[in-house]
Amino acid sequence: MEIAIIVICLLLSAFFSGMEIAYVSSNKVYLSIEKRQQNFNASILNKLTEKPSQFITSMLVGNNVVLVIYGIYSGDLIIDWLNNYFELTAFVGLLLQTLISTAIILLTAEFLPKVFFQIYANSFIKFFAVPSYFFYQLFFWPTKFIIWISDIILRKFFKTPGDQVQEYFSKVELGNYITEQMNNVSHENEIDSEIQIFQNALEFSDLKARDIMTPRTEISGVDILDSVTELKETFIKTGYSKLLIYQNSIDDILGYVHSFELFKKPKTIKSIM
Repeated sequence: MEIAIIVICLLLSAFFSGMEIAYVSSNKVYLSIEKRQQNFNASILNKLTEKPSQFITSMLVGNNVVLVIYGIYSGDLIIDWLNNYFELTAFVGLLLQTLISTAIILLTAEFLPKVFFQIYANSFIKFFAVPSYFFYQLFFWPTKFIIWISDIILRKFFKTPGDQVQEYFSKVELGNYITEQMNNVSHENEIDSEIQIFQNALEFSDLKARDIMTPRTEISGVDILDSVTELKETFIKTGYSKLLIYQNSIDDILGYVHSFELFKKPKTIKSIM
């Protein structure tokens, strides 16, 4: 019976620790999209993430409760096991009991769960939304009391606001979400060009247009009436993979041509523009 209680406590502690880090590590853009789905899981996610600090605190409360229960039952079990093999003083027995029980909890209920839950944060927070909501409600009032006390301390002594909900997404969160979605696209499926452009805009958001603009006098291009041979020579001369195509003047841009189009052995520039 004692072993069963200890195992349950370890599993629950792993769950609470994992869900805490999963929420912190999850992509808020992903969660926002999931919460807009018309299903039961989405409504649960909506309630869980309505007040982030309350959700995290409820996980911490739950973790502390099961750790206390774990300590009560594991202590006697470890001491009995040690006494069967060794003759120990009270101090040494207490020291070994503390080291062994701490090592077990750190490995099985802290380190490993947090690593896995952090890697698959989005999946885990969605999968465990319902059991998380159960414990969220179970520890609702203790959590409210703890947050109330902490808010008073923050306002009175540190002059900082209490619990605040972030109502916008950071550039990093948006960029990470787009990157994740692009990585999930199979090689057979072509990525939407608008998504690619949006990701590029986020990656180079610190650049100014004037830093990457090419002066008009340095723009390379060919007239649409030029021959394919002249186009090929311009590619070789400039070393560019793409060239602008204009009509009469560089101010009248019609499009562009990629260098690999020359392998199609075109007759005119217009046919590959």
